Amino acid sequence: MIKPHKLKEKSVKKAKLLALVAASAMIASTAIAIPARAAGIEMTYLTPAYLKGTIASTERIVADWNKANPSAKVKIVYGDVNNMQDKLTTAFAGNVAPDIFQHEAASILSFSKQGYLANLSSEMRTLKPTMPSGLWNVGSYQAKLYGVPTMTQTYTIFANVDAFKKAGIAVPTGTNSFTWDDYRALAKKFTTDGKYGVAWGLKSPAAMSMIMGMNFNAKFFKGLTTGAGASLSIGNAELEVPSRIHAMIYDDKSVDPASLTMTGAGPVPGFLSGKYAMIFAASYVASDLDVAAKAAGFNWTALPLLKGTSNQQGANPQTLSVSAQSPYKKQAAAFIRFMMKDENLAELALGEGLIPSTSGSLKAAQTIKKGNAGWQQILDDGSALALAPFTLVANYQKWKDTVLQPALQQYIQGKISIQELKKRELDGWKAIR
Repeated sequence: MIKPHKLKEKSVKKAKLLALVAASAMIASTAIAIPARAAGIEMTYLTPAYLKGTIASTERIVADWNKANPSAKVKIVYGDVNNMQDKLTTAFAGNVAPDIFQHEAASILSFSKQGYLANLSSEMRTLKPTMPSGLWNVGSYQAKLYGVPTMTQTYTIFANVDAFKKAGIAVPTGTNSFTWDDYRALAKKFTTDGKYGVAWGLKSPAAMSMIMGMNFNAKFFKGLTTGAGASLSIGNAELEVPSRIHAMIYDDKSVDPASLTMTGAGPVPGFLSGKYAMIFAASYVASDLDVAAKAAGFNWTALPLLKGTSNQQGANPQTLSVSAQSPYKKQAAAFIRFMMKDENLAELALGEGLIPSTSGSLKAAQTIKKGNAGWQQILDDGSALALAPFTLVANYQKWKDTVLQPALQQYIQGKISIQELKKRELDGWKAIR
C-alpha cells in the first residue's frame, strides 16, 4: 500500500513535470513563431559611397536603424564605384552576395533576368505613388521591381553669376525654356579676350550623349519587347547631340580643347578660378560648388536643362536591391524603406548632388536648399527625367563601354567623321549581338 503522503508527493511531482513539459512546449512554439530578426541577425549593405558627405549620411542612417532595430542590424561594406558590377557578378556566382546593395538601374538588369534579385514590388508598394512612373519602371523588369530608385542626376550647365553680371548678360531661368541654340550663342559671347566660354569634360562622353539624346527624341534601340531582341538604329536624332558638341568645339571654338580629355568634374577648378563663365557637367558637381561657395564666396548657379524638341533627359537612377540569396529579405526590405524616408533620402541625395526620387524627399530637399538659386533650379528640373529606353537593353552596358565610348572619344577629338562614328556604332552592336 502506498502511503497517502507518498501519493501526494508523487502527484505533486507529476503535476510539476506536466507543467514543465507544457512550459517547454510553449517556449518551443514561441521560438518558431518569432521572426528571424528576434534571434539577432546582421545584414550586409554594399555601397559605392565615397564622398565625405554621403558616407557621413549613410553611417548616420545605418546607426539610427541599428539603434531602433538591435536584433536586425546592418553592417556597411564599402565597394569601389568603378568595380561594382564585377564585384557583384562574382559574389552572386559564389553565393556570397550582400543582403542589400546600392547600384544603378541599367546595371542591375542582367541580375534581374538571371534571378539574382528579390522581387520588391509588394514590399515597396507604398512608395510607387510617390515617384514618377518612368523612374519606377527603370528599376523594374517584366513589371516586377528589383531595384528601388533612390536618386538620379541630370546633366546641366553651371554658370559663374558674377561673370554674367560683368558681361551684362542675364542669367537664363525657368524650366523647358533654354535651348541648345541659346547655349551655343552664350558660349560664343563669352569666348573673348583669350578665354573660352565653356569647359566640357568629355573624357567619357558615352552616357551623357545617350541621356541628352532624349532632347531630340533619340531612340537608339528598337524592338525591345520582340522575340528577336533589340536592334540599334542610328538616324539624325541619335547624332544630334554629338554633332552639336562637335560644332561648338571646331566651328565656334567656344569650348576649351584642354577640357576634352578631362573627367566630368575636371573643369571645376578652372571654373572656380574664373577661367570659364560656364561648365557643362552632371548635377553632382553642385556639392563641390557648395563647398567652394562657403570657402571663397564663389557665386554660382545652374541654368535650366537644355531643350531640343524637349528638355527631357533619360534617367539611370541609383537603386537599392535585395539579393535573392539573402535569408533576411523581409528585414532587408524594411531597411530600404527606412532609407527611403523623406528626410533620409533628401540628405543622401543632396550629399551626392543628385535629385531624390520621391515627391516627399524632393520637397524636403527643396526646403533644405531654399534660397539657393542653383539648387532650386536643379531640383525644379527633376520633372524632366524620363525612362531611358536603353536601360532596358541587356547588352547596352557592354556596347556603351566597348563601342560607343571609344568611337565618341575619337569623333570629339576630331579624329573621325560623323559618318564613321555611325558606322562604328552599328558594326559594334552587330559584333556584340
